[in-house]
Amino acid sequence: MVQADQLCLETETLTYAVLLARFPSGTAADLFSGLNSALRIVKPSLDRCAKALGSPPVSALDPSKDVNAFAFPMAVSWMCLHAGPAAAALALRSDFAAYARESRELVRMLTDAGAEVPEAFRDHYSMPAPSELLDLAATVVKDGIREGETSDHTASVAKLLLAGLDGFWRFAAGPERAPSAVAAGPRSRQG
Repeated sequence: MVQADQLCLETETLTYAVLLARFPSGTAADLFSGLNSALRIVKPSLDRCAKALGSPPVSALDPSKDVNAFAFPMAVSWMCLHAGPAAAALALRSDFAAYARESRELVRMLTDAGAEVPEAFRDHYSMPAPSELLDLAATVVKDGIREGETSDHTASVAKLLLAGLDGFWRFAAGPERAPSAVAAGPRSRQG
């Protein structure tokens, strides 16, 4: 999970820079630069968490074997190139809210189960969602819809990003072969 999170952090930091380049003014620019800054600040916490767990480097992740680890980075990469400011803001707001909620729930479940949870892990995954940035994202969504982005498209981008986040959680839950890997596996031959 920590490896996948490090991979996501790298991708998201670049994503917000691309979104800022695409939308360099107004509340959208404030949101994307704020998110970029917030994630750069979080990186040392995630690095401490990885060290406490002895997590292998991100480069050890193999997309052909761990496709779900790459689900969120793929979704966020698509979003940064194709979504308008409202769609990106709603997707990111949905992601941050869901991720923070699920992370805190994971820490609670591990603690309740009596698992040894390193302090660095507990601290990192108990962080609240950045409420000021979530509020700013809501403003960007309202502004974008008012300026012509459609609510259907905006919602569909949020669903795409949340599907990527679901892949992240599947990866965090343990090894799973991707459907295409299962289909490409050895088959019996009929004679």
